[in-house]
Amino acid sequence: MAITMSIQLLPLVKNDKELYEIIDNAIEIIGSSGLKFEVNAHSTIVEGDFERLLEIVKKIKENTLKVSKRFVLNVQFDVSEKGVTIDEKTKKYR
Repeated sequence: MAITMSIQLLPLVKNDKELYEIIDNAIEIIGSSGLKFEVNAHSTIVEGDFERLLEIVKKIKENTLKVSKRFVLNVQFDVSEKGVTIDEKTKKYR
């Protein structure tokens, strides 16, 4: 069953270059998962089953700890017994 996850990584670093490198790396982890995703200005939305989404969160956390001593990782899940997709949530606006 597909659900959607919104994930936002906020590395607490001193300069923008380092900030964007860390965020780009997190997006690469998401992209390499093979799951459908959309990058937005403040977060990335990913569609998949719950276990695979949790794996992504864990990889991003572990990878970010290697390059940032502190960060905020905001994660939200939209869960429905019938499943929920990015397309069904956004098609009205496309």
